[in-house]
Amino acid sequence: MKKTIKIMLLAAAFGMTLHTGKEAQAASYVDQSIYTISTSKVFTTESEVKKAVETLKKDKKWTASYQTSGNTSTYQLTASGYDSQDAANASAAALKKEVGINGTVSPVGDRLPLQKVVSDPINDESQAKKFSLELAKTSGLKSSYEVISQSRPSYQVISGAIDSETKVKNIQTELQKKAGVTSTYQTENKAGTVYQLISGGIVGQSKANTILQGFQKESGLKAVRQTVTAGKPYYIVTSAAQANQSKAQTLLTQLQKEAKISGKIQKAGAVKNVYRMESGYFKDSKQAASAAAQIKKQTGAAGTVQRVGKTKNYIVKLNQLNDTAYAKTVAFFKKKKWRYTSKKISSTQPYQVVTGNLLGDDQAKKATAFFQKKKVSATTKKTGKVSDSTYRLVVNQATDQAKVNKGAAYLKAQKVTSNITTGKGQAVTKAYSLMTTPVYDQSKVKQAQEIIKKNGVASSTKTLTEAVKQYRITTEATVNQTKLNQALSYLTKQKMKAAAQKTGTTDYGQYQMKTGVIATAALRDQGMAFFKKRNETAAYTTTTKPAYKINITQQFTGLANANAAIAFVKSQYGWTATATKIKNGPMVMQTNYNLTVNEMVNKQMKVSPQTDGAAYVYATYVDPATSTVNTDGLNVRSTPDSSSASNIVAQLNKGTKVKQLGKEGNWIKISLGWRNASSAEVLKYVDPANIAEGTQSYFQFLKLSEAANLNPTEVNSKILAGKGILAGKGQAFITAAKTYHINEIYLISHALLETGNGSSILANGTMFNGKKVYNMYGIGAYDSNPNYLGAKYAYEQQWFTPEAAIIGGAKFIGNSYINNATYKQDTIYKMRWSSSATHQYATDIGWAYKQVTRMYSLYNLLDNYTLYYDIPVYNK
Repeated sequence: MKKTIKIMLLAAAFGMTLHTGKEAQAASYVDQSIYTISTSKVFTTESEVKKAVETLKKDKKWTASYQTSGNTSTYQLTASGYDSQDAANASAAALKKEVGINGTVSPVGDRLPLQKVVSDPINDESQAKKFSLELAKTSGLKSSYEVISQSRPSYQVISGAIDSETKVKNIQTELQKKAGVTSTYQTENKAGTVYQLISGGIVGQSKANTILQGFQKESGLKAVRQTVTAGKPYYIVTSAAQANQSKAQTLLTQLQKEAKISGKIQKAGAVKNVYRMESGYFKDSKQAASAAAQIKKQTGAAGTVQRVGKTKNYIVKLNQLNDTAYAKTVAFFKKKKWRYTSKKISSTQPYQVVTGNLLGDDQAKKATAFFQKKKVSATTKKTGKVSDSTYRLVVNQATDQAKVNKGAAYLKAQKVTSNITTGKGQAVTKAYSLMTTPVYDQSKVKQAQEIIKKNGVASSTKTLTEAVKQYRITTEATVNQTKLNQALSYLTKQKMKAAAQKTGTTDYGQYQMKTGVIATAALRDQGMAFFKKRNETAAYTTTTKPAYKINITQQFTGLANANAAIAFVKSQYGWTATATKIKNGPMVMQTNYNLTVNEMVNKQMKVSPQTDGAAYVYATYVDPATSTVNTDGLNVRSTPDSSSASNIVAQLNKGTKVKQLGKEGNWIKISLGWRNASSAEVLKYVDPANIAEGTQSYFQFLKLSEAANLNPTEVNSKILAGKGILAGKGQAFITAAKTYHINEIYLISHALLETGNGSSILANGTMFNGKKVYNMYGIGAYDSNPNYLGAKYAYEQQWFTPEAAIIGGAKFIGNSYINNATYKQDTIYKMRWSSSATHQYATDIGWAYKQVTRMYSLYNLLDNYTLYYDIPVYNK
């Protein structure tokens, strides 16, 4: 356990510095200034602020009140005109995502029946697709088409053998003109004829192989597979990273709309952070500028030098540091052992656009051209996949027509066309047969039979069953009659039949969205701009009410405690607060002597400490009329107490005259002049527990190696005015204090004492070796010839101006005691009471007490200063 004057269980909230002339090093001071905190939180109702005050008092038992603070306005936005709940919900979701405002969707008016437009079937899928897209654009209704599968009978008329190709062609022409029936014919070769069969295209190698195997098995013919069209490779095109998700999404939307290419967005690399940093305090702008230059050279980060309020300290402030610059700067600060604070001010995730699989070089080039047009770099990469190739089956030199026909029939069953040709060779007899395409009208079948018969050729009819695909267009269900009419009108113009059909359900014809309460006009304007950008109708209402603020009157000792209070209200209640210093308190540190107080007293007693304090003798043994001792061996005590021998300081014999100072009870108070002090008297001055904080005696602990940060104007007007040569020299004392790390008031007190308030010969300048020299502290002015010796020392030190003498003399004073590397005696207390009982400035036990009177009185003349205390600590 340690014995201390006052312990503050907190660390200094900001870095006070001991300036070594090199780099700033943090000192372990405890701030005892008094602070209050104030919050900018605005409450919109009295009940709300009253409850907040009560909660604050309950949670922390702080003193607080509240008061009105003008008026506050809140806002509510209403957007209308949505014809579906989905559209209103989509707008609300976008409002939340883009602006951060919540919206609630609600219906307007009565429920109406839902209807959708349904077209009659059409045969062409490409037309169905086209009409569906145009219908959506025209009416604003989502539309799609569906497949309707139906089966219907058809007929094929097949002729018998026709001996002339001219004749078969004439029959074809007649069928077309008279019956409107198209037909094909084939040649039948007799003995010696060879045939070649070539199938239509088959997509996919696997399918081609399967059909090849089945063809060969069914027909008994040997066929080969040939490649007609090779497959095309698939590509993916990837854009360069975009700054954020929104930009990547915009780029993707443009890609889909302008290039008709689908894709997606994905994260590209790590999140990119931006930081702000501030250095610890530097003693002046030059040192801070040097630090900024070093930072720029070593890390490339450009900083600005800023003064810290009205102090003499400066900081280097760095903004907009990316991750790399921030890491380099932090590493450099750590290497230099500089303090700093930092804050992440933004984080951004880059995104990139990735296309879907693009078939072939043309599609890949189209995507690349789009990105080039947008001035966005992109990379193209093959996926490793290719589209299916197209194949055909070929049979050469077949002689068996039946097998060839059987093979063609197999291909047809597989929905693969084929072509049979005869091979070149010797002259053969040919016959032809004619086959109509499928005919659905039986009257036309009869016409075809009659035409063939009229040409002397027999015929037969084959009945076929054919699956037919048809397509029907359907819109989404809506209660919007205008859009339904627009859809019906469009389909009518396309010569299509369509009708509006009720779905059996109902919905509202209009929806609106209302936001919650919006606290600021800036956020209100962002919301209105959002709706304007989307071409949506919106308006807002304003509600004005009195505003209230909390007054926290609780006082906090030390900035760290104030900052802890600020952190509490921020984390607990979400309030932002600031600290205000209302009373400039001292900065306190401690030095442990690693001794008990009694051990310290015992050490001091070995070097004969002196005192001129009063002593006491028992009144019975002194004749009050003659002041003469009337007994031998009379004990003289430092206190009027005979219970212990520790306070005996001398003995007097009979007949000795004493100087009486007064009487206290049964004791006579006498003066012995200078004498040995008792251990009890030494204890009184050594033990810091006997020195009350805030008293004049407390200045024994004033840290003389710390500048008090005085204002030169105030020093000149309140201390040095009328002090002879020292008048107006406040800046010189402040410069000396900061240069050699000595308290300004100590230097001024010393100078006023040695110069007789600025009137001495040495202070006002005296000639030596033809030069006028000055000596403000009496340094070297020994009693044998003070003016000569003091001038000689000043000449040797080249103190040719009052300022040079003030600043140069401070160096001597600092090196001798205050900043002595060996003894480190930078308080009056330490000068008098060394832990080793050596290198002590005086033997008088009351010396430290007596020295602080002038310094205390000088501080009382000033308003603006900082006190630094170093309190001794003794073990128990």
